[in-house]
Amino acid sequence: MLFVALKTFIRIETENPYYLVLLTGLFPWIWFQTSILLAAPSFAHNGALIKKIHFPRFVLPLSTVVNNGVHFILSLPILVLLILFSDSRPSVNWLLGIPVLTVVQLGMLMGVVLLVASLDVFFRDLEHLVEVFLSLWFYVTPIIYPLDLVPDKWQPFILINPLASLIEGWRSLFLENALPGLELWPALLFTVAALVVGGGVFRRLEGGFADAL
Repeated sequence: MLFVALKTFIRIETENPYYLVLLTGLFPWIWFQTSILLAAPSFAHNGALIKKIHFPRFVLPLSTVVNNGVHFILSLPILVLLILFSDSRPSVNWLLGIPVLTVVQLGMLMGVVLLVASLDVFFRDLEHLVEVFLSLWFYVTPIIYPLDLVPDKWQPFILINPLASLIEGWRSLFLENALPGLELWPALLFTVAALVVGGGVFRRLEGGFADAL
């Protein structure tokens, strides 16, 4: 439905087939969005487990992120078939580019979910606010449109969004066989910051989880 609405009625014109432009943005976004939504209550919904068993608590959100990451990887053959259907060909750059971008996205997600899941233990309405925030984040990220359709004067503002450079990195790899380069720095910077902040908040609040739950 999204493809029909955007391609048929809004008539977005792209250099590559639009269904590929859309899917190369949607696939990594689905991993990102689903992981955050499912991992946000991972501590709050496992109170009994946290109280009874001593184990590394970060495993709870990590398992959600990794599980959705596996689903993302398993969806790539579909993308490969569609790319082959469009007369393009994957290259050996994928063998390096996919692991690099996967590690960046995994790190970004873990930083975000550790922060959100830790705070959600004490502020239960947070997961609902996160859902609203993700809906807004979707539209300010070049997912249903490529970055080159954004007017030049607005592109720097779009690129402030760290997810924009990550999504464009995935799209460039899949559609142009281009390895991620310096343009990925906003995503890398945000990933490091998210891990530092998210990990710090998690370590500070972890001791109070059992009492709060």
